[in-house]
Amino acid sequence: MNERQERFTPLEPGERLSHVDSLRGFALFGILLVNSMYFQYGMFSFERFAETFRTADSSVAAFLSLFFEGSFYPLFSMLFGFGAVMIWQRTQEKGRSFGGLFFRRMVILAFLGLLHTYLIWDGDILLTYGLSGLFLLLFIKCKPATILGWAVGTFLLIGLPGLIPDDGSIGDMDFTTIQEQEISALSEGTYTDALIYRVTADPFQDMEGGYAVAVFMSIFMGLQIIALFLTGAYLAKKGWIHRPAEHRRTLIRIASIFFPLGLTLKGAYVFTGNNQLEYLSMIFGGPFLTLGYIAAFLLLHQAGVFARLFTAFGYVGRMALSNYLSQSVIMTLLYFNYGFGLFAELGLIIGTFIVIVVFVLQILASRWWLSWFAYGPVEWFWRVGTYMRPQSLKRK
Repeated sequence: MNERQERFTPLEPGERLSHVDSLRGFALFGILLVNSMYFQYGMFSFERFAETFRTADSSVAAFLSLFFEGSFYPLFSMLFGFGAVMIWQRTQEKGRSFGGLFFRRMVILAFLGLLHTYLIWDGDILLTYGLSGLFLLLFIKCKPATILGWAVGTFLLIGLPGLIPDDGSIGDMDFTTIQEQEISALSEGTYTDALIYRVTADPFQDMEGGYAVAVFMSIFMGLQIIALFLTGAYLAKKGWIHRPAEHRRTLIRIASIFFPLGLTLKGAYVFTGNNQLEYLSMIFGGPFLTLGYIAAFLLLHQAGVFARLFTAFGYVGRMALSNYLSQSVIMTLLYFNYGFGLFAELGLIIGTFIVIVVFVLQILASRWWLSWFAYGPVEWFWRVGTYMRPQSLKRK
C-alpha cells in the first residue's frame, strides 16, 4: 500500500477547523430559536396562534422572522456543502474513492431523518439533507465557477414563482383540519397519538389539487437545499472559509453587500405581510442574510472579538448532529402533552428565554462530553456507518 492509498479515516479533533465548528454552533443556536416557535405552537398552527399574540409576543415573532427565520437553516445547509467538499478533498489526498463513502453517509443521514421525523418531531431537515445531498456527487469535482453557475441558476429557477403578483389566493390555502389535528395531538394526546398524527398527517387535505401542491413544494424545497449545498461547496472550493485571514477583503465585501440586501428583502415581507414578498424573502432574502452572517462571523472570529463566545459555540458545533436531535427531544418533552404539556402556554418571550437556557446547557454538556470523548454519540454512529469500520469514541 503506497502513501496515496493509506487507510482513510475521519478527521481527528485536532485536525478540525475550530472557526467552522463555532459557525456550526452559531447555526444551531439560530435554528433552535426559530424552531422554538413551532415547538411551542405547532408547525401548521403557529399562524393561527400568532393572530392572538399580544404586542410583546408579536414583536418577538417579527424580530425572529427578520433576523433568524429562513437564515439559519441555510447556514447549516451551506456548511453541509462545505463539509462535503472537505471530505472529497481528503479522499483525493489519500487516493481513495469518494462516491461510495459519501453515498453511505447520505443514506445514514436520511435514515436518521426518518426516525427523527416520525418518532420525535415533524420539523426535521435531515431526511431532506440525506436525499438532496446525493446530488452533490454530480458536482463535487467541478470547478468553482461551474458550481456557482449551477447554484445561481437553481436559485433563479425556484425564484420564478416570486414574480407572480400576490392576488390573495395563497392566503386562501386552507390548513384548518391539519391545525385542529395538530393541536389536539400535541396539546392533549399521548405519545402514541402524536406518533399517529405524524405518520398520517396530510397538510393539504382540505385543498383542491392538494397532492400537486405537496409535490410542487417538496421539489422546490429540495432544489433550494441543493442550491444552498452548492453555495457552501463553492465557498469551500474558493477557500474563503478555510483561510479567512487571507480573504479579509472578500469577506468585508460579502458582509457589506449581502447583510443589508438580505435584511431589506426580509424586512419588506415582515413589515407588509405580502405573500409574494414572503416567497422572495424565503428564496433570496434568507440566504443573502446568511452570507452576510458567515462573512461577519469569520471577520469577528479572526479579529479575536467575542473569543469566549465563539469557543462556546464551537463545543456545540463539534457535535452538531447530536445537539440538533437532542434539541428536538428536549423541546418536545417540554411542550407536548406527553411531557410537561406547555404547548401554547408560555408565549414567545418566555420561550426565547428557555431557548437560551437550553443552549447554555448544551454548551456545558458538549464541553463535558468532549473532555472524555472524541465525537458526539450520533456523530460516532454516523462515522462507523460511513467508514465501515469501528471508530474509537474515547479521546486518545
